[in-house]
Amino acid sequence: MKKNIIRFVALLILSVVTFSCEKDYGDKLGPLDDAIAEIPVTVKNAQYHERVPVITTSVAAGGQFDIVLQIPAGRGTIREISRVATGNTLANLNTGGAFLLNYNTATQTPSPIAGNGSNEITFSTSLSAYSAYRTRLTTVPGYNAGLNTAGNAPTVTMTTGANPAVNERDPNTLRYWFLVTLESGQEIITTEIRVRILP
Repeated sequence: MKKNIIRFVALLILSVVTFSCEKDYGDKLGPLDDAIAEIPVTVKNAQYHERVPVITTSVAAGGQFDIVLQIPAGRGTIREISRVATGNTLANLNTGGAFLLNYNTATQTPSPIAGNGSNEITFSTSLSAYSAYRTRLTTVPGYNAGLNTAGNAPTVTMTTGANPAVNERDPNTLRYWFLVTLESGQEIITTEIRVRILP
């Protein structure tokens, strides 16, 4: 009986010590904490908000689309979109170089998209520009047509061919990431933004 009481007291002390300790994560997130951006970038013209913001474009209407990025008023102004990446992962934004959508082949550097001194900036492009980008990628060393940094290869063929085939029930999507630079020099990476391709 005495041993059981000693074990119980020892277990009770051990439990109190274990649960009273609070781990300090410093600047890193705890396992259940949210990563909330200091200055969030939102998509002003998003038509759907699923897990990520989604806008749409139509092949029949020419495939033009705009992505309007915005930061809260009073939190600064946007100087430029420094990098634009598309593909399967955010890592494509960091790969940089010729894999970027806004890469200039003449200067061999990314060509920033200038802001207008406000808290929003517009990225305008089209499916045909995306097709030209995909064609350019085939000439880049390290490009792998089977599993590459630009996303699903069939998307270009299906949307820009002579008879575009787009399934409304299972639409193709293009995935974009942006590196936005504020006037203060602060750089912000957006969440994934999807462009859904409709007939």
